[in-house]
Amino acid sequence: MAKVEEHCADCVKELGEPFEEVNRWLDELFEFVGSDHRDIRHNEFGVEKCRNMWGDRAAQAAEIHIGRDEHGIVPKIDTAFMLRLAFKPHIAEAFRKEYE
Repeated sequence: MAKVEEHCADCVKELGEPFEEVNRWLDELFEFVGSDHRDIRHNEFGVEKCRNMWGDRAAQAAEIHIGRDEHGIVPKIDTAFMLRLAFKPHIAEAFRKEYE
């Protein structure tokens, strides 16, 4: 997993500014649930939440961050995603609360 500073450097390279607040928000749940934090915000819903909170360029920053962590893709919220969450009830509950 990349550090916030690395994500900020990626954003500076691509967008001309670090978007530190976006990058910190995407990873802030790591301290509570470890690498499973990605199941909550590292997906298409997380990008849209960034757009709603900070605007279109922040959504682009979120896509850059998530792409680095998720091997070049932004995960879709589809049946496979929801089935994976079914095996992680604590993460599924956090996901539900995040997007109510």
